[in-house]
This record gives sequence, C-alpha cells and structure tokens, in this order.
Amino acid sequence: MLPNNLLSILLVISLVSCKNILVYNPIFGYSHAKFVSQLANIIADHGHNVTVFQPFHIALKNTDGLIKNKNIEIINYYPDHYAELLKKKTPTFPDFWDSHLMNNPVLSSFLMPKALGGEFEQTTTQLFQDQKILNDLKNRNFDVLLAETFEIAGFYIADLLEIPSIPLMSAVRLPIIDSAFGQPSILGYFPQQYSKVAPEAGFLDRLNDLYRIFFWNLTTQRLCQFQNDFIQKAIGHPVPHWRDLVKESPIYITNSNSYLDFAVPTTATIVHVGGITIDLEKMRHVAALTEEYENILAERESTVFISFGSVIRSYEMPDNFKAGIIKMFKSLPDVTFIWKYEKDDVKFQNRLPKNVHLKKWVPQPSLLADKRVKLFVTHGGLGSTMEVAYTGKPALMVPIFGDQPNNADMLARHGGAVAYDKFDLADGEKLTKTVRDMVTNSKYEVNAQELLKVLSKQPIDPKLNLMKHLEFAMEFPKHRSQVPAINRTGLIAHYYLDVIGVLTLASIFGLFVIFKILNILRKMISLRKVKRE
Repeated sequence: MLPNNLLSILLVISLVSCKNILVYNPIFGYSHAKFVSQLANIIADHGHNVTVFQPFHIALKNTDGLIKNKNIEIINYYPDHYAELLKKKTPTFPDFWDSHLMNNPVLSSFLMPKALGGEFEQTTTQLFQDQKILNDLKNRNFDVLLAETFEIAGFYIADLLEIPSIPLMSAVRLPIIDSAFGQPSILGYFPQQYSKVAPEAGFLDRLNDLYRIFFWNLTTQRLCQFQNDFIQKAIGHPVPHWRDLVKESPIYITNSNSYLDFAVPTTATIVHVGGITIDLEKMRHVAALTEEYENILAERESTVFISFGSVIRSYEMPDNFKAGIIKMFKSLPDVTFIWKYEKDDVKFQNRLPKNVHLKKWVPQPSLLADKRVKLFVTHGGLGSTMEVAYTGKPALMVPIFGDQPNNADMLARHGGAVAYDKFDLADGEKLTKTVRDMVTNSKYEVNAQELLKVLSKQPIDPKLNLMKHLEFAMEFPKHRSQVPAINRTGLIAHYYLDVIGVLTLASIFGLFVIFKILNILRKMISLRKVKRE
C-alpha cells in the first residue's frame, strides 16, 4: 500500500490537473456520435470533469448508452422542430447503391455542401440565438471544448465562451483540416477510388487521384463555408473564419490508426487515436451465441456473414445486384450464409437456396469472434473496418459511398481483405470466385491474424496516446511550434516552384548558349576547312 502522505500528494496532483471539459457532440450520424462519445468516456475515466453537449440535427434513437461513464453530465439540446425530426424516417440513401452520379466528385462538390449543411442549419441557427443555453454553458467555466470538424458549430461555441477548442475527426482524415496542421499533400500516398497505389500506379491513376482529391477538398471547403455563413447570420455580426478557429489548437485528433492506415507524411500535431472504440478484452469475451445461431453455424464447415451496415439497407439493393448474390449462394452449396436483411420478405426468401439465412438483426461481435465464420462481407464503414481488423477475420469489402472506398483499400493492403467494386455484385461468377477463394485460401486468415497481432501489440495504446496529447494541449493551448512554418506560405513558395522555374529557365538559357557556341565553332571549323581546300 502507498504511504498516507504519498497518497495525499497524488490526490492533490490529481485534483490540480483535473480539467473542466466540454465535449461538443452533434447528433447527425451514428459513427460520429459513437467516436465522440467514446472519447468522452475515456477522458472522464482519466479523472477529468466532462460535460457532453448534444444538439440534435436528426432524431437518432440508438445513441442512448454510448455515454457509459456515470460521472459525465449529458446536455441534450432538442430544437423546436424536434417533433418533426421524430416523424422523419431515418434516411437510408438507396440511390447510393448503384448511382454513378451520387459518387461523382464534381456533382458532389456542388450538391453535398448545401444538402448536408442544410441538415445542420435549423438546429444550429436556433442554438446560436438561444442566449439562455449559451449563458448556461458560459457560467460553467469550461477550460476547453472538443469539437467535431465535419459539423463546425462547436468552434464558434468555444469562441463565444472564450475558451480554447481542440478539433476531432471521427473518420481517418479530412485533408483541408490536416493541411492546417502541417500535413503536406497526400497525393500518391494512398489511392483514390479506382486508382492503383504506388508504385503500380500509372499516369491515369495519378490523374484520377488529383481529380478526386481536388474536388473532395472543394466539397469540404464549401461545406465548412456554408456553415460559416449561416452561423454568422444567426449570431448577427461578423465572426472569425472557420479555418482560423480550427488552426489555433496545438493538436488535431483523428480516428486513424498508424498501423492500419496508409503511411502518410504528417506532423506531431496530428494525433492518431484509431482503435479507441475497440475494447479488446470485451471482444475476447463476447456474449455466447444463442441456440439458433449455434445450429446455423453447425450446418456446414464454413459460414459467411454479410452485412452492409445500418445506413444502407440490403433490401433496397438493386435487383441485378441481388441476382448476382443469389447466383453466388447457389454456386456455393457447401457454405452457409447469414445475411443481415432488414425486411421480412417471404417472396424474396423463397428465391434463396437452403444455405441462406436472412436476419433483421445479428449479434455481429459474437459472429465475428466465432472461428466457424470464415469471411465477413461488409460495406467498409470505419466502425466495421476497425472491428474486423481487431478480430483477425478475413473481409470482403464492398464500399458503397463516402470514406468506405478508402477504408476498403486501407484494410486490403494488409492482405487479409479484398476491396470489391459494388457494381461487380451483379457478376455472380466473379463474386462466386472471389468468395470461394477467400473461404478456402488460408492466406487471408493468416494475414488477418497477423494484422490483429500488430494492432494488439502496437507500441503506444491509442487511449494513452489520446490522453497524453490532450493533457499536453490543455496545458499549452497555444503551442503551434510543431506546425511547419512553410505551411503559412503560398503554393509557389511551399513547393519552391519559383526556384524550380528560375533554374529551369537558366538551364534552358545555358543550353541555348552552349548550342550557339557550338554552332559558331562548327561554322568556324567548316570555314577553315574550305580555305585549306
């Protein structure tokens, strides 16, 4: 046991270092809310006083229970139109299944900022005009505010409260924010959709990378600017630019994991905490499967689990995609399939062979932990990507939209997963060949297990990495020396384009002078030769 005087000293140190932290958790997407909630749990577990402020942009009903630490105070902010939000069905975006237009970078840059930003506008406008809640937050004397970077209202709340803010990103990366913290261009370091990764990448791959990154940056810039504009309108006077507020922080916290993600040049200010939503101990001791699932897994030697997440619905899949999958089912009679299918559809069930089980809900953690499940077919959301990586299970990644293509490539590069084009679901023969190979070829399981070992033994635990950097940032809220000074220059100076241009012109001029001299010497030699003759 510790001596009483030492215990007292440690207690005093703990009380002195305890911070009053406001976590801004806008409710607009489950994966975002889950990441921010888990971050709040970890911070509270380390002894800090945490308040989670949750303005509702949509009426998500599955966020209860995400905040597990009983010492966290939750302030739910329900806007006046919340009754209307409750009546709305949770959007399922069926068009994302087979629409080329929905994923078109050019169209997205024009359509998405207003479409997505419009979902934030009404609640955010009311919030900034609600002086009562703003005064209540200010009177709580918070030391710092942690805010999501996709919905940027939190930074303006911090500005009104006159406290520092620290940006968070629940996805792997957001280049326009990364660049504010010194990360150089990511071109060539990881492939964009439909590109090969270096060194196999050719000219068309590099052109595709440039095209897609340019328009994705344009999309996110316009989304932030759209929010900037309606927040300024709600407040009623000029406000700082969103980028100026974000880049004041000494760190930027992302949901990337350095041992899973592509290797990208970065700075010490960008803190990767991917994996904080994973509880390895809990995953090793998942709930036992029910008798129903035990019987299903006992039917055949191999079982494949299929789920496309909670946002995209399997039953809304195009008929030609379903036809390709059914052909694959019939071509693999020795494999059992468990398919998360969100609708009771007797007619569709009758089209399926006996080796297929449709389930509206599945115990995903327990299935992934079971060795009889040989393959997970998933949409590649970051939550599922992390979960499958930390279970060592081979995965067929079929990305549908958003960051899913990048997540699929990120996991596939480790050799335990395959990135599969969603439009090839209609090709039953190709799908059959791919699934059969992944079920029977042991290399996928070996590689997936190797990645699990790496993630389990990574040198710095993601939760520890989070807390060390967060506590450093709270002690030194204006420390920005780790951001390269060259990051404040323009494009020309940053990449030395002026120097390269001058040296190129000088080289051309030098070659021109040499050419002229050689030409003169040639003429002189020719003239002497003529005179001799």
